[in-house]
Amino acid sequence: MNVDMFMSGREVLKYALYLQLLSHVSSYVVNYTIHTPALVFKEFDAEITTPTEETGQHRDVIAEFLEIVEKYEKNKENCTAGTQYNLGQGVIQQYGKNRFRKQALEAVTRANFLTRIWMKASPEVLNSEYLFYTQVRSMVEGDPVIFAAGNCHDKEEYKNYYLFCPYAYRTENGQINVKDLSVEYDYLGNDSEWFYMARMSASKLENFNFTVGTAQYRHNQTMQGPLTNESAITVTYDDGHWSLPYFDCGGGYIWMMTYTVPFFGYKNGAFKFKGTSGIDIALQNVDIDQCPLPPGSTEQNVFNNSARCKTDTTQCEPIQGLGFRRGSYKCLCKEGFYFPDITSSQKYFNGTEIENEYAKKKKGEPSMYDKGFNCLPCAPGCDTCEDSSPCVITLNWLQRSVILGISGLIMCCIPALVWFTVQYKDVKVLKAASPVLLRIVLLGAFLLYCPLIVGYFEASVLTCCLRFWFREIGFSISYGALLLKTWRISVVFRVRSAQRIKISDADLIKRLIVVVLVFAAYLTARTVARPSRVVEGRHVGGLKAFQCSSDWWDHSAAIGELLFLLWGIRLCIVVRKAPSEFNESRFISWAIYNETLLSLFLNVSMIFLQDPFPANPDLLYLVIFIHANLSTTVTLTFLFGSKAYLVYKYRGKNQNEVQHTTMVSKGSKHTYGHKSPTLATDNNTTDANSTYEKYGNKQKDAGESESLLEKDIQEEFRRLYTQLELLKQRNMKIGNRHLQHKLSAMTEAAQKEDSPDSTPTSPNMNGKRVVINLDDYHESTTL
Repeated sequence: MNVDMFMSGREVLKYALYLQLLSHVSSYVVNYTIHTPALVFKEFDAEITTPTEETGQHRDVIAEFLEIVEKYEKNKENCTAGTQYNLGQGVIQQYGKNRFRKQALEAVTRANFLTRIWMKASPEVLNSEYLFYTQVRSMVEGDPVIFAAGNCHDKEEYKNYYLFCPYAYRTENGQINVKDLSVEYDYLGNDSEWFYMARMSASKLENFNFTVGTAQYRHNQTMQGPLTNESAITVTYDDGHWSLPYFDCGGGYIWMMTYTVPFFGYKNGAFKFKGTSGIDIALQNVDIDQCPLPPGSTEQNVFNNSARCKTDTTQCEPIQGLGFRRGSYKCLCKEGFYFPDITSSQKYFNGTEIENEYAKKKKGEPSMYDKGFNCLPCAPGCDTCEDSSPCVITLNWLQRSVILGISGLIMCCIPALVWFTVQYKDVKVLKAASPVLLRIVLLGAFLLYCPLIVGYFEASVLTCCLRFWFREIGFSISYGALLLKTWRISVVFRVRSAQRIKISDADLIKRLIVVVLVFAAYLTARTVARPSRVVEGRHVGGLKAFQCSSDWWDHSAAIGELLFLLWGIRLCIVVRKAPSEFNESRFISWAIYNETLLSLFLNVSMIFLQDPFPANPDLLYLVIFIHANLSTTVTLTFLFGSKAYLVYKYRGKNQNEVQHTTMVSKGSKHTYGHKSPTLATDNNTTDANSTYEKYGNKQKDAGESESLLEKDIQEEFRRLYTQLELLKQRNMKIGNRHLQHKLSAMTEAAQKEDSPDSTPTSPNMNGKRVVINLDDYHESTTL
């Protein structure tokens, strides 16, 4: 043996101990003793701490083992005949007992055949060496997985030969060669485990089965011979033994595993050990697996987790057919990573190349191991990829930033409008519109703009939930306040009794709180039962698009909003002819009509923008921006535009001049034409009041003052007369005859007072005429 080229048998067995220690054995003692004189296996003791995967010792031991395998195969011509160079027990458990059972049964069948041959065959048959050579050849020819087969006899058990072992094996060119293996080396030596273990097993005959049967051999051409009973010892698969993997120097010159089972001779009415029937499996046909075991696997594999793949970006996959050598794996890119060479047809790193580079690193030579063999990360959002191309629609952050900036400027106007309602709360144009309710509308409008803030960022569970909450709560506050204001007008306008109806702002706020709580309860139920999710879809361009989920909860909310707005439309129709200062009810009606149409359009458009392909998130963000401004911004313009204009126009002027400009809804049935006596009366009364306030304190002529007072009284009676006529007409329609006489009497009294011949009268107190100033009378307009 070339000592410089190969390690000693002690060193090789030391590595075998390492592998057995990797199979959860803390110490190992090899102590083989044979009962044949002068044949004893060497004894080695080892106490080595079990290496751990964390320290890398496991990988290093396996790597050194496989380096020995490669070294022996490259320099097999310098080896010494024998099988003393062997590997660990774990290989047997993984490959021998599990994978090659079928081939081992061929040796079992041959052993039972030889037992019967040596029991009753004629000497001519037993002396035919060609018969035994043909038997082993047929075993190799019958199964391509079997590398070699042999029937090795014990010492001096065949003719006058010391040993006899017919052996057939495959050559490198694929041919099958037959020879007597015992000529090249003595398999009774201390390095032939496969023969020793079979011999030891055969020493206890009581452990084997005996089969009993009958035989009837032919006597002549027309008659069978007598029926005889036959009994023979038989072996099974479990009676055989798989050897440690070893380098067969002198035989096949390869690394192999051997399965042997004893066969028996028959002498003096008793069976005895005659030899072994065995097969050899070339380890070049055995694919080792250096990859980590799957989770939960209980398979024994001494080579597991010895691959050198970069586990951060790659994963190991064994390669079949490369045989018993290191690097029989490939490192594939994990999901979310791609192979750096996008033009390569092989999208993986070869294990052999990785092992060579790692070996260079261990020796201190220049190596690419540390800097290479890593996959590159895919673009954000890609599960798998072949290059760095994006898989997700790239958001147009410039466009979104411009939209967010414009929305921020609009939202900054809301605090200014709040200040406006506080600063001019005593001005009639604001006072008539209930400043408190206007501020509540502004609060709801602020919340309606908030989805534009959370929608600016990429879709997530949090942003989806916040957007839904802001939208629904803002809608309930803003449009709930507007609808309740309209409802108050409708209640007061439709009352038919003489009793005064009073609904204060506090009453409306209480009802608004109930509306908001209903919306909040729905949102809470939705958030708990099925919170918003981020769904993934494929855009028409093939790229991924992420957006907030839309399910029946969202559709129910949209339907609820629509029903709420339809109720508002009904109220707007009811109050369309009601008198309204500064056209307040008209502007509210326009806002409700506008929101109804836009909400319906938005919900329908969202269906088409999401199915079957999701729209670009930038487009959805733009749609939300347009909807917010065409609805909320337009509503604020309707409510505060005219008020701001009137306050600015009459800023610093007399309050009466502002009141004089009070606008009444043109669609009201209480609006009169230019020839209406009531309108003339109102205008005259207003002129008289203004004249009296302007000149009353400066007039010195009491007669002129009394004339003005009498004129005012006449105008007041004329106005009352007109109202009584209207009441009379209504009363006649409903058939209240008794009230009609009373109204007729009051009308006659008014006409008599208004006749030219009558002398105007006025109350006297202590002989002096009392002047009644009608300007001090203000009818309550509180609803």
